[in-house]
Amino acid sequence: MWAFAIKQKMKASILLFTVLGLVMLINMREQRTVKRINKAVTSIYEDRLVVAQYILRLSKKMEGIITALEKKDSRVTALVNTHLTEVTALNALYEETTLTEKEKTNFETFKRLCHTIAANNESGNHAAALSAAQHAGETLQDLSLIQVEEGKKQLDEVLNMTSFSNILSYLELAVLIVIAVIIQILVFASKTTIGIKKPGNERLN
Repeated sequence: MWAFAIKQKMKASILLFTVLGLVMLINMREQRTVKRINKAVTSIYEDRLVVAQYILRLSKKMEGIITALEKKDSRVTALVNTHLTEVTALNALYEETTLTEKEKTNFETFKRLCHTIAANNESGNHAAALSAAQHAGETLQDLSLIQVEEGKKQLDEVLNMTSFSNILSYLELAVLIVIAVIIQILVFASKTTIGIKKPGNERLN
């Protein structure tokens, strides 16, 4: 009888340690998930939203260059150089962000076109500079589309991680409930066994 009670207590202890281990494992996984979510959200802001702002400003500068080249006034060279100086500063900020391979390729193309604009502007070949500026504007549109695509991918990743974390939480709760019920059954069985007394010998009349 006592051996049975001790056996039941051992089972309960093992289940309790199982609960503790399960909670610790899920907690550690949730901490890693939170870090990944924080990293993804930070990337969405720093590498997509901020970059989208850079692209918008670059597009405005490129529009200014195209307008100046199309007007062909006496100040065209100086106006284009002013815009290009600001474009160079924005490019430097853009390069500090994390670029995908596709984005890097398009950005390198844009920078080469900026050098082409500058070279043709200085040499007075404004027609070639205008053509390069128009091509650069199209490249910026491609870069803008990349920001939308990458931002959506990262958002989907965050949503997937959040959903998986919720599933783990529900699983943890279900397992804890099941183990708690089993422990109660073991404790009840142990008490019931201890409470059973061996009946004494009946006196014969």
